[in-house]
Amino acid sequence: MSLVKEFKEFAMKGNVLDLAVAVVIGAAFNKIVSALVESIIMPIIALILGGKTDFAKHWSYMGIKYGVFIQSIIDFLIIAASIFLFIKVLNRLTRAQPTEETVEENTVLLTEIRDLLRNKNL
Repeated sequence: MSLVKEFKEFAMKGNVLDLAVAVVIGAAFNKIVSALVESIIMPIIALILGGKTDFAKHWSYMGIKYGVFIQSIIDFLIIAASIFLFIKVLNRLTRAQPTEETVEENTVLLTEIRDLLRNKNL
């Protein structure tokens, strides 16, 4: 099999296509969450902390900028919480309606046999 043919088969598998779509949607969602953090959540935190939201600039000691690390942790926690809440809402909206129970074919056949035997004995 040629290399091009193998690559085409690999690229057309469902999992690879699903992953590609997930990456594109994830990149777009990252922009939305980043805008939420920068434009809405961090200004609220600034009001609470007295106007400081950029810890990277304000917190350092002897050239060690531990504020950058703290800022990254805060950003990560806010983004992770936003994604978690988004997924919870999405799961709730797309939750499948309860379907009627499916009965296995063996069970149906055994039930029919039982009913036939019961009717025969009457």
